[in-house]
Amino acid sequence: MIPSPTHQALYRRWRAQTFAQVVGQEAVVETLRNAVRTGRTAHAYLFVGPRGTGKTSLARILAKALNCTDLRDGEPCDACPACVAIREGRALDVSELDAASNNRVDDIRELLPRIYTAPSDLRRKVFIVDEVQRITQGWDVLLKTLEEPPDHVAFVFCTTDSSQIRPAVLSRVQRFDFRRLSVAEIEGKLRRILDADGRAAEPDAIELVARLAAGGMRDAESMLDQLLSSGVETLTAEGVRDLVGLADAESVSAFLSAMVSGDALAGIQLVDRLEEGGRDLRSFLDQAAEVLRAALVAALVARPAPGAGLAAAGPTALAAAARRLAGLDPGRAGPGGLRLQLELALMAPVATEFPDPVAGRAELRRAEAVAEASGPITSPPPQAPPPRRSSRSGRTEVPPAAAPVEPVAAPEETRPAVGVGPAPPAAVLPVPAPAAAALPVVAPAAAAADAGLERLRARWPEVVAIVSRHPPSKPLIEACRPIAVEGGVVTLGFPEGQSFFKEVAEKRRPHLEEGIGRVLGESIAVRCVATNLDVASGAEEPDAARILAEARRIFGEDLADVDEIR
Repeated sequence: MIPSPTHQALYRRWRAQTFAQVVGQEAVVETLRNAVRTGRTAHAYLFVGPRGTGKTSLARILAKALNCTDLRDGEPCDACPACVAIREGRALDVSELDAASNNRVDDIRELLPRIYTAPSDLRRKVFIVDEVQRITQGWDVLLKTLEEPPDHVAFVFCTTDSSQIRPAVLSRVQRFDFRRLSVAEIEGKLRRILDADGRAAEPDAIELVARLAAGGMRDAESMLDQLLSSGVETLTAEGVRDLVGLADAESVSAFLSAMVSGDALAGIQLVDRLEEGGRDLRSFLDQAAEVLRAALVAALVARPAPGAGLAAAGPTALAAAARRLAGLDPGRAGPGGLRLQLELALMAPVATEFPDPVAGRAELRRAEAVAEASGPITSPPPQAPPPRRSSRSGRTEVPPAAAPVEPVAAPEETRPAVGVGPAPPAAVLPVPAPAAAALPVVAPAAAAADAGLERLRARWPEVVAIVSRHPPSKPLIEACRPIAVEGGVVTLGFPEGQSFFKEVAEKRRPHLEEGIGRVLGESIAVRCVATNLDVASGAEEPDAARILAEARRIFGEDLADVDEIR
């Protein structure tokens, strides 16, 4: 925002002119005052801190202190010719440079003749460089000068981000960190400005301006100047909200109450009214986050929460709402923007009533398995083992059916001859209790999971063939093997040495679920894990076994592993 002429005059009038007038930054001010008083000032300083915290103002005060002819206990008098010239901006020996627009090597090289020239009017030359993080190659020109500068020169560099400054530069300067101003400190100075101008303001309005300034005094003064320009007799909190597009506290509390209680319709209607009233949704999101954080802290310490609708909510519900707000992206430029994100955050509790179809079916199967397992435990009937693929011939071999369990006949009966049917049911005796206790009992849910896994492993070549039709998914399905089937969820294991396949498979899960579900004839969900699985490379060639046997006959057991030729 470009300050108006009125604000320029206001800023000059209330800008600190001595160390004692600086608001906040007590540690920095005291250190610089003592250095000036004892004559142990450095040749280069670096002021680091957020914007509007007084870095440039304090640099000018330091320039006064270095040149003041009537220094009083480290404080510049602000009345001698040197102090007046610096305050009015007409001192030729105090130069201010904006590195945001003067950061080329040639711009910095032009300073060298001025640096090595003796001062004309003042005792020392002072170079104040703002936004110094924008300088890149220009430091090569100044490094030697910063290490051994002339005695009559002092540098003050100001920046908001010291991480972009070279370590070689940081080692040649004295660094001072400026903190954000507190709300109370900003309020105090705003009240002094209003009292001096004879203007009235509500305490809530001053407090709101101080909070919106976010620790920057310059931003607070800019907002105050805009409010004073409106010509109102008394500054009100509602006027401040209208100026910056903020919503009232009742709307913020109603929105958060709707989010916590799951009343999505009321929250959406409130967002509609805010947009119709010209409120900024980004500022509204900041307001909601601040109020929700205060409510969460109040719930943890058992204090009354701000807002009637939030008082009854517990920490769990408030934390869930805070997580949904924290996940929003105010800068998103996609369809719907921030408004759609706010509405989806409101509907998050409602969406749990309509679960995902695949997850719902998996949960249903899991519940049926648990219910079935809670019934009477019986041994499952013997099942024929699944067909397996021969590693030598590549053909599928069907093993012989398992022999049926012969019933235990009465002692007086003889075993039936071949071709004769089994003994009548009346002759079958129950299994004795000790024998039954010795046999392992398998739960139906576990047996069903094992059967599902064996079934999937038996038909895995079909899964590989179907999924491989999608070229990007072919290496993924070849690198994994099924390791568990439970409740409609298929767990695919990837070797630990190829865990990067697992991350890619997570993104292409729909293709894997579609291929496996087509083979099994049902909808399934896929879960990918990295395990110590040793995945085979696939079926061997028909002559592979013969060649390996011949190699063993010729070379014996002197075999060595070699890497694959790429």
